Amino acid sequence: MKAEEIPLTILCEEAAQIGIFHQPEHAKKTGVVVVVAGGPQYRVGCARQIILWSRRLAGEGYPVLRFDYRGFGDSAGEFVGFEGINDDIKTAIDKLMELVPGLENVVLWAECNAASAVMMYAWRDPRVSALIMQNPWVRHVATQARAYMRHYYLMRVMQKSFWLKLGTLQFNPITAIGSLMVLRRNAKQFNGTQPTAVIREFDNLPTYQEKMREGLTRFPGKTLLFMSGYSMIGKEFDELVSLSPQWQRVLASKTVTRIDHPDADHTFSRSQDRDKLADDALSWLNKEFL
Repeated sequence: MKAEEIPLTILCEEAAQIGIFHQPEHAKKTGVVVVVAGGPQYRVGCARQIILWSRRLAGEGYPVLRFDYRGFGDSAGEFVGFEGINDDIKTAIDKLMELVPGLENVVLWAECNAASAVMMYAWRDPRVSALIMQNPWVRHVATQARAYMRHYYLMRVMQKSFWLKLGTLQFNPITAIGSLMVLRRNAKQFNGTQPTAVIREFDNLPTYQEKMREGLTRFPGKTLLFMSGYSMIGKEFDELVSLSPQWQRVLASKTVTRIDHPDADHTFSRSQDRDKLADDALSWLNKEFL
């Protein structure tokens, strides 16, 4: 199916957010808003995957709006980071609803810290029917340390470059042992146990990780979660889940579907991984919304 790509602006608190609307020839009643992850970046590398996924979705009839939130990419305004973009996401949804009259469902697509942002936002907006997320960002000194200890060093030992450095005396074991000791100390700073008897007001929760969990708990729609086997950010998320019964209960919900791609990197940069993710996402969307 043919799809036109239309550049546009989305006004958010007097700042112009730059977006691209992928308009299918025959649009479905379910649309997708893509929230871009990361800090300021250009439209190549990991950002290129978003363009290709958006074109694939639009080619299957799903209208897609991808945009840079304020202070990010080509958009005006102050860069406030992923924890402060609720208004940005809302105005993007407003714009998509305006562009596609009669739209019945909105899906938020996000990876990394954009996935963190949509978990905190989606429960507030009844127009959001589903989330599609990749490798959510939950950076904490303890879970980062645990992920590196469990996964990075094991993968490093299996790499040829490690043994070449060791054989040519480019590897300093004293430095490595010192790094491991720091990681071991950091890993003990979080045990995953948090009180569940008292439910606090959402905005008063002390960390964004807790807001993510609470937001996903409150979200009534469906969630599709993609995880990469070669993403340290994904491994850190899994470490957090393993330490937290609350996270485990949320992800065990019947509304959450998890698909693991064991050979993919964080951004699904290989064409076969990128295409497989799109295939899986489209199958899930067609099952849920057709």
